[in-house]
Amino acid sequence: MFRARSIIAASLAMLLAACGDISEPELSGQSALFAKGGRRSTTTASTDGGATEGTVQDSSSGSTSEDGIPHVLRFAPGAPSLMTYDTTFVAHQGWKQNFVIFFEDGNYFMVLDVPSSAQFVDADGNPVPDGESVEISVRVDGTYISFEFGPHGSSFTGKRPVVLWVWTKYADLDGVDGQPKVWYQPNRDSEWKSIPTTVDKAGQWLKAELRHFSNYAIAW
Repeated sequence: MFRARSIIAASLAMLLAACGDISEPELSGQSALFAKGGRRSTTTASTDGGATEGTVQDSSSGSTSEDGIPHVLRFAPGAPSLMTYDTTFVAHQGWKQNFVIFFEDGNYFMVLDVPSSAQFVDADGNPVPDGESVEISVRVDGTYISFEFGPHGSSFTGKRPVVLWVWTKYADLDGVDGQPKVWYQPNRDSEWKSIPTTVDKAGQWLKAELRHFSNYAIAW
């Protein structure tokens, strides 16, 4: 089991290192939970969230499509299923953690990077004390690359936000007009807005900083 966890940790660290300014894995004992077939294993990895060579930083924010509704990417025909579409991770205030969802073929789909400096604030505006657990729910649509993060209405303060990484290896890019980016919707009846997104030039992954747990989608 230790060998298997070490391999997973090394694999994640190497993959993230290829995507951004990544430091060495910090084996501090703080857990990262992997959603894979309903089973959870623990390991650690470290990212610092910066753009690097081979990426394009999109600094635009607040734009919408002509009708106010973004064109959300679909999973490509024949794409493998995800290991899970509806799961809950347990984070701890003040801990550095990564939460991962895989495709069934073993490829990464999503990484949620929670830095130790991120301060969880519940939906009522109350900061979560150090060491206390927070249940983070993630629901992924089965057709579109969109997410519902919970607890809905919770937010984060601190020097570093939570970072969402999404790999678009199995996205249907047929007919896509423009560079897909991460879009945000506070509530179901709210307007969608794009948020600053970092992408690699090959279009294989996107990264964005999250300050709220709400609705997000990969769209153009």
